[in-house]
Amino acid sequence: MKVKLHHFAYNIKPNSLELVLELFEQLGCTLFYRKENARWCMIKQKQVQISIQIIETQDQSIPIKKKINTHLAFLSKNPQEDIEKIKQWSEDKNIKFRQGGWSDKELWFDFPDLFVNFVIEIMHTSIVKS
Repeated sequence: MKVKLHHFAYNIKPNSLELVLELFEQLGCTLFYRKENARWCMIKQKQVQISIQIIETQDQSIPIKKKINTHLAFLSKNPQEDIEKIKQWSEDKNIKFRQGGWSDKELWFDFPDLFVNFVIEIMHTSIVKS
């Protein structure tokens, strides 16, 4: 069998799609597909062949202890600096923000009022071996 990975899907709160799209733009992603006024869309980064689907759902957010195990991971040469920029963006938008990490090179952040079943991890490029 020859199959090719196409996308991952993550849930967000109702009426938050445009705000979440704006957040992903901060992370270098662009809108890839959205049909008219659908409350879901596909985003991607140009240099990566995998897309992310974000879908508005009525689901309740899962507990943070479970939520951090389902994360979207981004690489950065300076994760803390990037998270500080996202934190500032959230303050400017008046969006609840929380963060944590597994180490000083593996950090995560969450928007509890937007994300249902995931957090975003930003990890240092040294974690990944070429």
